[in-house]
Amino acid sequence: KFIMDKGAKGCEVVVSGKLRGQRAKAMKFRDGYMIHAGDATNYYVEKAVKHVHLRQGVIGIKVKIMLPHDPSGENGIAK
Repeated sequence: KFIMDKGAKGCEVVVSGKLRGQRAKAMKFRDGYMIHAGDATNYYVEKAVKHVHLRQGVIGIKVKIMLPHDPSGENGIAK
């Protein structure tokens, strides 16, 4: 919600690992518009991956944020 309020077109958060119990799972949270294919993903989608080491195991967090088109280049991509 906070990502979308800052002016992003879309966002996707994937949390994977041993969330509850012994079996590993992946949970996806999406909002807005996100492109997954094509050359435009190189310019418009920012990605980040972080690993969290817990006592039970490792949890991975992936975040993708799609930036808006901005001709001036201040808030997004001008391309």
